[in-house]
Amino acid sequence: MRLRLGLTQEKLALEVNISNSEISRLERGKRNPKWKTMERLAKGLDVPCWQMVWLAEQFKSGKTWSEIAWPPPPI
Repeated sequence: MRLRLGLTQEKLALEVNISNSEISRLERGKRNPKWKTMERLAKGLDVPCWQMVWLAEQFKSGKTWSEIAWPPPPI
């Protein structure tokens, strides 16, 4: 999502007050964010948290960006 919005890790990190290294660990799947962190990231990416969770589930099931209809259908 960050790349699709044209944001660098540094820019997103500054917007949501998270370190660059934490953004990197999250993106590489080395860390799982706490809910509060998810809320901050969602705000920085201008999407609701449920969309981030939905997207994570899509990737977890093996789908790629080209296989995912974005934005997801409303719940």
